[in-house]
Amino acid sequence: MIRKKCVRILITLSIVLFCGIVQGAAMSDKYHKPECDTLHRKKIALVLSGGGAKGMAHIGVLKVLEKAGIPIDIITGTSMGSIVGGLYAIGYDAATLDSLVQAQDWSYLLSDRENKSTASLTERKKQYTYLLTKLINVANRKGATAGLIKGINLDRLFKRLTSQYQDSISFDNLPIPFACVATNIMNNGEVDIRSGKLDEAMRTSMSIPGAFTPIVKDSMMLVDGGLRNNFPVDLARAMGADIVIGVTLDVDEKGISQIKTGADVLSQIVDINCKNKFDENLADTDIPVRVNCRGYGTMSFSKEAIDSLISRGEEAAMLRWDDLQKLKKELGITDADVKHIEKPTILKEEDIKIKNPFMGILGLNLGARFDLEEKASIQINGTYSFDTPKCPTKIELTTRLGQRFMAQVDASIAPIHFGKCSLSYTFRDNDIYIYNRGKRDHNISYDQHSIDFRPFIFDVRNLQIEMGGSWDYFRFTNVLSGKPAEEQAEKIQDLHYFSYRINASFNSEDNPFFTTKGTKFNAEYGYYTDNLIGWEGHRGINIVNGCWRTTFPFGYHFALQPMLYGRIVSGKNAPAILTNMVGGDVFGHYLYQQMPFAGISYIEPLKKSFMALRLKSQGRITGNNYVMLDLAIGDSSESIKEIFDRNLMFGIQASYYYNSVIGPVGGSIGWSNHSKKLFINFNIGFYF
Repeated sequence: MIRKKCVRILITLSIVLFCGIVQGAAMSDKYHKPECDTLHRKKIALVLSGGGAKGMAHIGVLKVLEKAGIPIDIITGTSMGSIVGGLYAIGYDAATLDSLVQAQDWSYLLSDRENKSTASLTERKKQYTYLLTKLINVANRKGATAGLIKGINLDRLFKRLTSQYQDSISFDNLPIPFACVATNIMNNGEVDIRSGKLDEAMRTSMSIPGAFTPIVKDSMMLVDGGLRNNFPVDLARAMGADIVIGVTLDVDEKGISQIKTGADVLSQIVDINCKNKFDENLADTDIPVRVNCRGYGTMSFSKEAIDSLISRGEEAAMLRWDDLQKLKKELGITDADVKHIEKPTILKEEDIKIKNPFMGILGLNLGARFDLEEKASIQINGTYSFDTPKCPTKIELTTRLGQRFMAQVDASIAPIHFGKCSLSYTFRDNDIYIYNRGKRDHNISYDQHSIDFRPFIFDVRNLQIEMGGSWDYFRFTNVLSGKPAEEQAEKIQDLHYFSYRINASFNSEDNPFFTTKGTKFNAEYGYYTDNLIGWEGHRGINIVNGCWRTTFPFGYHFALQPMLYGRIVSGKNAPAILTNMVGGDVFGHYLYQQMPFAGISYIEPLKKSFMALRLKSQGRITGNNYVMLDLAIGDSSESIKEIFDRNLMFGIQASYYYNSVIGPVGGSIGWSNHSKKLFINFNIGFYF
């Protein structure tokens, strides 16, 4: 009897449950049309190809897709496509991506240099001295070091932008499922990355061989995914895509005559390998968007190029507008189908600054320049840093090859934050022409040995304060004059001196040569002796010098830069090696006491007191092309009281320069009433 009652109860419960399921299904049909149900409609994938800077065009395509109201359910990408796609997958919309790429300093990102906005004055000077910088993790012997760029700054940016996704996760769990492609050069195999740390995945996918350091993972050495699959439509299909919208970046194929340099050869090898799977994947694309990127290359990261490439992406996507609307209608897509993802919170860079977990960093820097006066020069710098927690130590070796040979070794320790002390030895072998009123007067060849000790150096951001002393020894090897032998001065005697100096510098300029904003100030006092106390039985020689200049921008294309500067030497029997000198465009180029003056190209000696005012106007005509006009007025006298009582010096100089990756390239023409001679100069590279 009990058994029969249990059976009846089970039958009754089954009927009730079945009726509930049927009623729920009916209500579902009432409120959700199957063709609009995001769980059942066809999945749309966006596939973004690689192409370096040309990948900026992807942002323009995204703008059109957002305007058309096309939902994206899957994203796959390679190289730059993985960066744009990965950021879009976590919530950065097209407008935000546009702002992000426009705001970046790409010359800084595509290097291992320290950030200019946060670097000390010492480090910033290096950035405007050397063409190439290479950092090597000495302690990390398992890490790859092949490639000119380690990618420190890109790593930092990606970590910053993906700060809310720093854990190792499945990329299927991102707001929009995402995957990217890398190439394992150990077996030339394709590696599809669908999990891990998002910033590391994007960085791995864009590791261009020879340019960026490969990423070592397990037994694999991973480089740019474009070598195996530059347009990963098949990966999107494997992730469940029913409809594929694919973006390719089309350029003209190169002919033999266009491949001239080693960089051209490497680029051609990469371009040819990037055609793997391309035709098959393109044929499997439902809506292909082919962007015309002709005229632009993988390194076209200028502001004008980025603007143009984004616009071309929009234009190419608009050509597919009817296809997008047709797709939207066929799938019954409504506004509810478009995912609205909360934008990630971007942390400040100092909050996620990457710290070196190893003990030693070896930095290698290379600089080169050419001008009409000293012809070619090369400067090589090597730095080894011991990043110990309590007292960071750095040993630095610098060598300059050319007419002004120099070798320097410097050791410094930083026992306190922003403070350090240093000890250095420098050897110089100089061969310098001295001019008098525009005519070559004599040539001096000498060796200089310097030992410099600075027990206090405060160096942070835009401010630097130094205190210390040095010993200098000059051995004059040759003095040649154009005068007859019997009229030539006696041979300059070798000399040495001890000096005590204090220097304060402030510099907020954005660029030392093509300055558009900022202020520079420098003041120094030095006391020079031959016996630690005085000079030749008298009080020591006092030298004061200073410079102030600021830049006033007028729009994007024009700036004015006034500069006031001077140097005063006081004391009896001051040697010629300490007297004032003018000439050239920068301070201390050939000699420590050398000061620039418009219209004077070569070194001219002056009297003990010198003051000058310069006004520089700078116009940016197109892109990185600049024209400059310099006017200068000044005076030199034996006493500061007599300054501007004599006939004034004045000069004028006109210049054209191109701001290239190897430094300023261009020339100047000028004249001054001091030399009374027209000069023409040509320069390639940064000054050092």
